[in-house]
Amino acid sequence: MKKFLACVAVLIVLCSVAFADENVKLKSVEQLKTEKLAAQRGTVGQFIAEDLLGDKKASLLTTYEKYVDAVASLRQGKIRAIIMDEMPAKRFLQSVEGLAIMDEALSEENYAIGFRKGNTELVEKVNKALSEMKADGTLDKIFDKYLNGDYLEINPETIDFNKGAKGGKLVVGTEAGFAPYELKVGNGFIGIDIEMCAEIAKKLDRELVVEHMNFDALPMAVSTNKVDMICAGITVTDERKENMDFSDNYVVGAKQVALVRADDYEK
Repeated sequence: MKKFLACVAVLIVLCSVAFADENVKLKSVEQLKTEKLAAQRGTVGQFIAEDLLGDKKASLLTTYEKYVDAVASLRQGKIRAIIMDEMPAKRFLQSVEGLAIMDEALSEENYAIGFRKGNTELVEKVNKALSEMKADGTLDKIFDKYLNGDYLEINPETIDFNKGAKGGKLVVGTEAGFAPYELKVGNGFIGIDIEMCAEIAKKLDRELVVEHMNFDALPMAVSTNKVDMICAGITVTDERKENMDFSDNYVVGAKQVALVRADDYEK
C-alpha cells in the first residue's frame, strides 16, 4: 500500500511539473528543444527543428506540406512554434492576428536556383543573366516591389512571361506558398522568384512556364528533367549540392526563425 501511495505521489508531482511547464511562456529558443514544433516538409526549417529536438523529434515534430496548415495548428495550440524562413513569417504577422517572431534567429542562409546535376550550360546562362540583373538594378527593383509595396495588389497578368519566345520554354518548379518569394493568385503566380525567373527567361529568349508542386517534390522534379530549374527560396546546403547544382546566390543572409503565438512569448 505504501508503495502504491508513493507511486501516486510521484505521478502527481510529475503531472504538476508538466502542467507548470506548459504555462511557462517562451523566452528563448533553448526552450524549443522540448516543445512540439512544426516545419514545412523538406525545408531547412525541418532540418533545424530536427537538430533542436534530437532524439525527441519523432514525437515532437510535425511536418506540413504548406505553411498555412502549420499556422492553423499553432493558433489551435497543437504546437508551440513553427521553424521557418523570416520573410514568410513576417508575411503571416501581417495577415494573421496574434502571432510573433522570436528575436533570436536560428540560422542564416543563402538562396539560389537549383538545377539538374551536370546541367552546366543552363547554370552558366542563368548566372550571366543574374549578374546582368544585379548590375543594372533590375533585381533590386524586384525586391523593392515586394518588400516595400503591397504585393497582394499585384496582378499576375502584368508579369511578362515572354510568351511565344523563339527559344522555347524555360520550365521552373516552385512551391507557391512562400510569400513574398512566390504566391499563387487566382490562376497565376506572383513573387520575387517568379519575376526574377521571368526576367531570366527573357534574357534567354525563352518563355517562362511555372510548375507548382510540393516543396519536397522539387529536387526530384529537376533531377528527372520534369522542370529545367527550381526556384522557391531554396537554401544552398552541402547536402543539396550532392544532388543538384546551384546558381550564384541571389539572397544572402536570409534567416530561419521561430514563429509563435504572441500570448505565449515573453521578450
